[in-house]
Amino acid sequence: MSQENVEMLEAVYAAFNAGGGIDLELLTPDVEFTQPEVGESAYFGREGVERGVKELLDTFENVQAVPEEFFVAEPHIVVFVRLSGRARGSGVPVEFPLAHVFRFRGNLVDQWHAYPDRHKALKAVGLE
Repeated sequence: MSQENVEMLEAVYAAFNAGGGIDLELLTPDVEFTQPEVGESAYFGREGVERGVKELLDTFENVQAVPEEFFVAEPHIVVFVRLSGRARGSGVPVEFPLAHVFRFRGNLVDQWHAYPDRHKALKAVGLE
């Protein structure tokens, strides 16, 4: 299952970076999403994820989330991501590394957490 989940996440990042947004059907209805650097920080349900992603896109334009490395720690997958874009209003370019930790329930994501510190992400799933 983990290889299929990695491939699914690769496709999710590719679709997002092509301007396709996030396919909410890949998430459980009760998904939990956290991104501590943006907006409300914690979001619940598919609508919450949609709102959180919108807040990110309202803050930055030309956003790209490029996956650099995947780590499997069943039922989690950690993805090292390089996020880039431009701050809305000022146009200042931003780029920073972070980690996304996804937890799967079956073949759907039920938790998605963003970590500004990649080492904390690995530690959170017992890989460091």
